[in-house]
This record gives sequence, structure tokens and C-alpha cells, in this order.
Amino acid sequence: MITRNLQLFRKIETILLSIMLYGIFLVYIFQYFQIAGKYQPWTTDEFFYYIEAKGIASQNIYQTPASLDGNTSYIGNFGFHGISYAIKDGWLSKLFFHTNDPPMVWINVLTCFVLLLLILLFKPLELNTRLKIALVVATHYILYTFTFSYMQETIQFLFGVLALRILYLIYSKSADPNSINVKIIYYLIIVVIAIAFRFSWFIWGLGLLPLTTNLKSFIKWSLIAIGLLLLGLFFNHYISAPYPYDGVIMEKLIGSEKSSLINSLHSIWGNFTNNLELFLTPTILLVTSMRYLFLILLLLNTSFAIIKRNKFAMACSLIAWAYFIACLCFSFAFWGYDERALAVISPLLAFSLIGTVNSFIFYPIIILQLYFLPSTIEQTNIRNNTAIAVNTTTPERTSREASYSQIKDLITDEENIVVELPIRFVVHAAPTYFINLPLVTAKGYPIHYRIYREGKDKTGARIPHYLLNTNDPFPIPDNNQLIYSNKWMSLYRLF
Repeated sequence: MITRNLQLFRKIETILLSIMLYGIFLVYIFQYFQIAGKYQPWTTDEFFYYIEAKGIASQNIYQTPASLDGNTSYIGNFGFHGISYAIKDGWLSKLFFHTNDPPMVWINVLTCFVLLLLILLFKPLELNTRLKIALVVATHYILYTFTFSYMQETIQFLFGVLALRILYLIYSKSADPNSINVKIIYYLIIVVIAIAFRFSWFIWGLGLLPLTTNLKSFIKWSLIAIGLLLLGLFFNHYISAPYPYDGVIMEKLIGSEKSSLINSLHSIWGNFTNNLELFLTPTILLVTSMRYLFLILLLLNTSFAIIKRNKFAMACSLIAWAYFIACLCFSFAFWGYDERALAVISPLLAFSLIGTVNSFIFYPIIILQLYFLPSTIEQTNIRNNTAIAVNTTTPERTSREASYSQIKDLITDEENIVVELPIRFVVHAAPTYFINLPLVTAKGYPIHYRIYREGKDKTGARIPHYLLNTNDPFPIPDNNQLIYSNKWMSLYRLF
């Protein structure tokens, strides 16, 4: 009788969960159609994500079309985000959407639906469990907020789901021992690809450590984890442009030739203690609640992994703790850095806690996330509507864009050109004149825009030939020649 009642409850629960997930799906669809074809970049990161993808989609330009103070990667002259995002969005735009204008929001929405579908089709777990995991992921505020933007958090969730599907199978008790090595190779391929997008993915190498059975195997898995770490550091240092602003600890440690072990440890400890205080100090209710939820779930998962000796839960705990510690040691716990860095742990803890611990833990998680979902939707709407309003077509905007478009004709050099311009073009909430600037001259030579921020250039790879001013107070060298001027801009030739 009890068993029959439990089965009936499970069937009803599954139906209700399906309806709930379908409702969330409709919310995503509705949100997309609210901004489809109208949303424009809103943050500096979004400007760069878009212009780099557009460079590939429209002109086959793989070197970044823009940089802050001339900083481009030591290998390839790519931007701060590397080249992988630009290739993804640029190639999808050309090959799949057949457009020179990358549909970044639509790509994010499709990516979101694919990752949810991958969860729902993961048949080693019961449908009820899959629905719960999908709901926890779909209602996470970071996934929802950044899906409807030009940001790239959605692809991080997708990589997380792909990696976790394979990691779960590796540690499954029913796994065929002969196929585990193949699954490990697949897992490492996904992690390596993900590292090319965001170097912190090397942390997922720790997910293989619970496979250790003796000293020899421990050394093997440790060497693989170290190898992924070195690959991540290589991508961060050489394939991504250095970011010499805001005291980034990683740049200090890797880029400084004078750094000693003692000074490095002191810097890391100082950053850790400062970030830990910021992380634990209550601020915005949503952010604070999600931070503490993360810590509670991490502690629960770790306790279960130790008590039950569950290797999959151990792997997830190792990855999550490493992310948390690395975030506090090397990143920031403000401006949303920690929220974005730790967001990928959401599917990881959902897979581990709901899939292996107790699926009823789903309820406190989903209640909290659903409680904050209306405010998340509201804030996303406000942000997106403001971005759309800032870029409303007006006579002044039309005149400005027509003026800026003349750059391609005014520059007649027979070589690739670097044009310096003020930071106002790509600051938060700026009108999107920048993404419409010409990427090549009338003669077909690429134009690189060196955006003046603080004058900190670590690579010296981009020396400006021209300077575009819009009556901004930023340095104009004495050795210049005014080429063109109107009420919107002045173009100087530098010597």
C-alpha cells in the first residue's frame, strides 16, 4: 500500500514538474520575443564579444578588431576573452544563420534550450530526477539574466552539463570497466575545449582524482590535473590579452618578472581574506541568499561524499571547492565576478545532490530560486528595455553614425590601420556607435580600434596611426595632422 502510494505520488510529482518546466520554458520564449532584434550591447564585455564575432562573420578577421590601450594576446593578437567565443558566434552567424550581424541573444537562447534538453535526455537518471535538475538549472538567476544578453555564461552551463553527463557515467556502479577509459577521454576533450573558452575550466581535472586506487594511479590523475592547469595558464597568458587593470591577481602573478614566492603568497592571502569578507557580508538580498545557498549545498554535498564514500559526489565536491577557493584567491567578490565564476557549479551540485543524495533536497532549492525569479525577470526586463531605449533611432544618432562611417573613406593607407578612440564608446550603457564603426577601409585593409582607458599597454602590439576624438578629454599627441572634423568628431593622422 505504501509503495503504491509512493508510486502514485511520484507520477503526480513528475506531471507537475513537467508543467512547471514547460512554464519556465514559456517564460524564456516570451522574454526572448520581447527583445528579439532590438537588444544591443550594454556592457564593455558585450561590446567586445559582439565586435569580435562580427569581425569573423562579416570580414573573416580573427585578430580582435578592438583593444583597451592596445593590449592584445601575445599569440594571435586576440582580445581579453581569447578567440573561442568569437569563432563560435562568428561561424554560427555565417554558416547557420547566414548573416554578418551575429544574433548573440538567439544563440544564447538556443544554447540554453540545448543544455536543458541534454539534462532531460540523460536516461541513466529517472525522468523525475532529470526534471528536478533541469528546473534548478533553468531558474538559476545567472543563467536567466545572461541568456538575454551578449554575455557568454550560457555556454559555460552547456559545458558543465556535457562534462557532468560523462563524469556521472564514469563513476556509475553499472559502468562497463572497458568503456571507462573511453569516457575519460571524452571528458578530457570537453574540458580542454572548455578551457579554450575560459581557462578556469582546468579545475575540472580534479574530477578524476576519486578514480585513485593506489599511489601510481594518484600520480597519473594528478599529472593530468596539472597538465590541464598548465594548459589553462597557457591560454590565459598567451591566447587572451593581458588585463592590466583593477589589480587582477592572476596578471600580477603570471605577468610580473619581479614577483617572489613570498610576495605572491602574501598577495593571494590578502585577496582571499578580503574576498571572503565581501562574500559573507550581506548585500543585495538575491546575491547574498544565493551565496549562502551555494555554501550550504557545497557543505551538504561534501558531507554526503565523505559519509557515503560516493565517488561522483567526491568529484563534484573537489571541483566546487576548487572553484570557490580559486575565485576568492584570484578573482573578485564584487561587480558580479564571483557570481559568474561560481554559476557553473549550479548544474554540478544539482546533478550531485539531486541525482545521488536525495531528490527531495530539490524543494528548498527550487522554492528559494522561484521566490527570486520574478525579481530576476523584472530586473532583466529593466536592463534590456533601458539598453533598447538608449539606442533608439533619432536624427542625432543617424547623423553621428553617418559621420563615423566616413572613417573607412578618410583612411587611404595601403596597410592595416590602428585608430585610437576614447573609452566612452564602450563604457557601460553607452550608445552602440562602436559596433557600427567600419572594420575595414574602403581599400579593404582591416581597422583595429585601440580604445584609450588608462594608457596601460603591456604588449605594445598596436601603435595608433590615427586618432578619433569626439570632444573627449583624452591625450592627443603633438605630432598630429587634422584630417577631418565636424560637430561629432575629429580625425587626426599621427606621426
